[in-house]
Amino acid sequence: MTGSVEDVSMAGGRGAGPGAPKSLTDAAEAAGLRDLGRDHMLTVRSTARTAGRPRVVIEQDTAPPPGEYRVALAVTVGDDEYGMLTWHPMERSGAGRFTVERPSWNTARGWAGDLLVKVFGFTIEQVSGDIAAQLAAQIEQRSHRYRMRACLPGSYGTDVADDLPGSAWADLVADGGERRTLLMLHGAFGRSHTAFGGLPAATFAELHRAYQGRVIAFDHHTLIHDPAENVRRLIALIPDGSDLRFDVLTHSRGGLVARELVRQSATADLGRRRVRIGKVVFAGTPNAGTTLADAARRDQLLDRMTTLLAVLGGGAPATEALALVLELVKLAAAGVMAELPGLTSMDPGGPYLRGLGATRPVPGVTYHAVGSDFEPSGGSMLLQDLAADLIFAAGNDLIVPSEGVRDLGSSGTVATRDALILVPKDAVHHSAYFSLPKPSAQIMRWLHP
Repeated sequence: MTGSVEDVSMAGGRGAGPGAPKSLTDAAEAAGLRDLGRDHMLTVRSTARTAGRPRVVIEQDTAPPPGEYRVALAVTVGDDEYGMLTWHPMERSGAGRFTVERPSWNTARGWAGDLLVKVFGFTIEQVSGDIAAQLAAQIEQRSHRYRMRACLPGSYGTDVADDLPGSAWADLVADGGERRTLLMLHGAFGRSHTAFGGLPAATFAELHRAYQGRVIAFDHHTLIHDPAENVRRLIALIPDGSDLRFDVLTHSRGGLVARELVRQSATADLGRRRVRIGKVVFAGTPNAGTTLADAARRDQLLDRMTTLLAVLGGGAPATEALALVLELVKLAAAGVMAELPGLTSMDPGGPYLRGLGATRPVPGVTYHAVGSDFEPSGGSMLLQDLAADLIFAAGNDLIVPSEGVRDLGSSGTVATRDALILVPKDAVHHSAYFSLPKPSAQIMRWLHP
């Protein structure tokens, strides 16, 4: 790229023009990312394409104090919109150097726009690669503990304090297989209320009536444990001697947990428990994986999740999920990113998905799937950024390939009649499957007894 960059920041370091999305600033505060007030508003004008990746280097004149790390957030901004949000750790050399890349700057027709760069500081005690996994575990255990919870019309979208009481399991007994319980399984970085809180109140109330009040959700770790460990923890919560029949509604990675539950309910030693699965509904599940789960693409996953939750999400649920994403941003910026089995379980070429895909079908289980090929509105900054950021070779919802939700490996494929693949005009991204009418109505039709 050739062109020009002008720093039009206001005196004192505060950038002119719009700030970062509020959900981002709230999540940053919750995650311990301290806004240093060193903002840059850059006007970037590219005039011609060149070989190599287009980039802007920002050099600040002060180094961080001992024990502090710094990371820059770059946000493409317009009058009333945002483009991609990306994270850029401070480089080891220099007092405070950050390099920002944007593939969209190297387009054939040139590009002009503004880029807000905010600098955050944070501390991590005793940072070393040896304790990275321990830090990741502490982060997740602090905010995403294992538990089963009841879901009621007035509280399914909120973080209720009470776990499902032991006495409630008796009300979920299958009674010979006729009484079904709806089990909801959230995806990566989320919890039940953040994943399913977008269901319209009328839709959830109808589901609650259809299952005669038997609607529960399983909160679980999605970073440090793979779906197999998630299911072992789930089964351990079920009282010994219980006879249960579940229909399962899942979002994203939660669908892999559902498939693992099908596998373990048929093959594992459950003690005196009996667990049968009827219907499973996948919404945006990476059944064939997502390239973003490759450890080599971890930075791109964090950028995409930040953009998804901060720009296209919004509200308290998005802020809560985003805070967990930003905890990983801190580890990555400090250079101590741990192995995260919960995320690598979604790697298309990884051993977990290969093993899950080789599982033999279990009689009586029916699968339904909804996926989406999402594109932001035509001409938007986000569309320009995403179009140039070539991660996926086919339609996707920003995180998961749309057709991959149907692919169960060598064990089969979700039938076309049992799938809904949304097209760009439906405008459904990875976090919108439950909040928009078309997918939520179809999910209701599949689950209604």
